Amino acid sequence: MKPFIDKRFVVSPFFVFFLIYSSQVDVGMLTFQRTIAKSAGYDAWMSVIICGLSIQAVIWMMYRILGTGNRDVIHINSFCFGQWIGGMFNLCIMLYYLFAAFVVFRSYIEVIQVWMFPLMSTWQISIIILLLIYYIVSSGFRVITGLCFWGAVLPFLFLFPLIFSPLEFAHFNNLLPLFHHSAKEIFESSKSMLFQFQGFETLFMFYPFIKNAEKSQKWAHYGTLFSILLYLLVTIVTFVYFSEGQLKHTLWPTLTLLKIAQVPIIERFEYIVVSLWLLVVLPTITLHLWSACRGVRKMVQCKQRILLLIFLVGFGLLTNIIEDRNLIRRFTAVYSEIGFYFIYVYIPLLFVAVHIRQKWIKPGTVTDEAPKA
Repeated sequence: MKPFIDKRFVVSPFFVFFLIYSSQVDVGMLTFQRTIAKSAGYDAWMSVIICGLSIQAVIWMMYRILGTGNRDVIHINSFCFGQWIGGMFNLCIMLYYLFAAFVVFRSYIEVIQVWMFPLMSTWQISIIILLLIYYIVSSGFRVITGLCFWGAVLPFLFLFPLIFSPLEFAHFNNLLPLFHHSAKEIFESSKSMLFQFQGFETLFMFYPFIKNAEKSQKWAHYGTLFSILLYLLVTIVTFVYFSEGQLKHTLWPTLTLLKIAQVPIIERFEYIVVSLWLLVVLPTITLHLWSACRGVRKMVQCKQRILLLIFLVGFGLLTNIIEDRNLIRRFTAVYSEIGFYFIYVYIPLLFVAVHIRQKWIKPGTVTDEAPKA
């Protein structure tokens, strides 16, 4: 039996497109070309496609898992592994969501400090953004969904046409020869690309808040497909503009590309880009934080706003402690490594466990719970 869901808290299946897309396109879009090219050179465009297609397969598994009673991952883990082992898995997943939100948050602050306000203190920038995050997350899931919609539409409309500006100076022979790297190098590049697609795992928590959730699967796949095409386009434009030597020494290739655009009344156009990018990163941060707050609330029976305040205070303290850029890079690498095992090991194992467990339990024995935002 499916749980009753208050109509005040649910969104239409169509919005899953924006929830998935916004969770996959964030601060990593500014740097990923340099990372994936380290292993596979300019054959790395293939890693974008390979990684993206693998994510599509994982999303298919997630929908099969979540279709069990229209529940979130908190219930699914308890259903499959019992109260104690399932509770350990749930705790690890909530920590993973928090870590994901923090990595994106701290990485974006670094971009602001390097490109806009190099003399501004970290705590000053973090407090402004944290207040905004608190307002959004405390307003509930529907507000976060609206942010995902506008965070996808507005930056895309304003910034997407500018990505074609460097084609005036393009050297398409940079892409040749094709298939010049080994399968192992392509795999390593695909693994590096995973960081860009991470974020869709929040589907495990917001699935019950989708009206007719089983009908939203196609929108989840469309959202991922759109992310794949966008990353692929940006990758190819970057490769035909930069030489491999230049790309190795360019930390933020996408921002460098967008600087080429010239507007008569704006001298430093990258200021506009970095400012608009706040609309891109906020959906990812707020969606992960909302997922963590909701999950922990269900586990410890604490008010969600109190948990949110605790998490945001922790974010503020950690952000001011972690000032070294190399340490930020290591945090990103750890998050990507954990995500690899979460996506390609844990989710397939849970997929198998759900189908095995379903054969042992009688239908209708699961208690219902009405989700709250």
